[in-house]
Amino acid sequence: MPVETTLVGQDEAINILNTVLHDPPHLFISGGYGSGKSTIVHDFLKAYYLYHGINLTDAEWVLWLSSEQDRGIHCIRQSVAEFVRHSSAREGVYRFIIIDDADSLPIISQQALRRPMETHLHTTRFIFVSRHISDLIKPVKSRCLHIELDMIPPTILVKHFCTQNGFSDLHIEPNAITIFISIAQTPTEVKHICNVLCFSSKYKEKSIITSKDIMYLFSSPSFSICLDILRAYIRKDKETMMKLFMDIWATGISYEDFLHELTSSVYQIGIIPPSINQAIHQLILKGWISFAQGKIHSLDLMRLFFA
Repeated sequence: MPVETTLVGQDEAINILNTVLHDPPHLFISGGYGSGKSTIVHDFLKAYYLYHGINLTDAEWVLWLSSEQDRGIHCIRQSVAEFVRHSSAREGVYRFIIIDDADSLPIISQQALRRPMETHLHTTRFIFVSRHISDLIKPVKSRCLHIELDMIPPTILVKHFCTQNGFSDLHIEPNAITIFISIAQTPTEVKHICNVLCFSSKYKEKSIITSKDIMYLFSSPSFSICLDILRAYIRKDKETMMKLFMDIWATGISYEDFLHELTSSVYQIGIIPPSINQAIHQLILKGWISFAQGKIHSLDLMRLFFA
């Protein structure tokens, strides 16, 4: 039974895991945030134990050590010692210890794992999961098969998920893709957003998704206003800025949230001269300084724009 996964674009990693599925070594899975590291580990374990006719939910077979737990040397030693003390219930079937978020595992704790990795090699396999290849010390890394997951471009993910929904011809404008990327932080979020876009397109009988569609569906009501305020600020259009401030006040947004929205909006403006970009960031910085000083009235921020 090969490894089956919902991950997109990780064919090379899947092929390697299928090659070692029947007799896996210690593994080190690395890759950027949202690349699917935890997902691929789950899928691998599911395929391995399914091949041996074992229910993965049985706690006897897998020990997960995550960053939410104590990662000190004594805790690691105790947890591993208790788990490896028992022999596998079936000969030839390995049990697994998963070290999730290995980048937060202290060096001294990593060193403590070297001995059990060798001593219990006949019954137990370790899987380390981390963002960077440099997160593991060499003595541990050298004992593992390293698999690096690729970061898949959002445009490929969007095309894949839209095709899955039967909308292979759905076109998302470049500006909309930029906003899309700022909203979706992981492939799972990309998938959910694509599902909504496809449903919306079917409902409205549209074949093109614009930046306005994205902002209407996924941003707060104040986001587009903040974006317009910055554009008016660049044009030095004070009359439009005043009108937009009236609109922003009507949303009931707080001073702090307004600053957050402005910070996010800067990245959606597009290419602007360095001097203007610097002026906007200085304006926002002054806004945060005012906030720290307790000046949280909307008029305090408006004064920055009209100074």
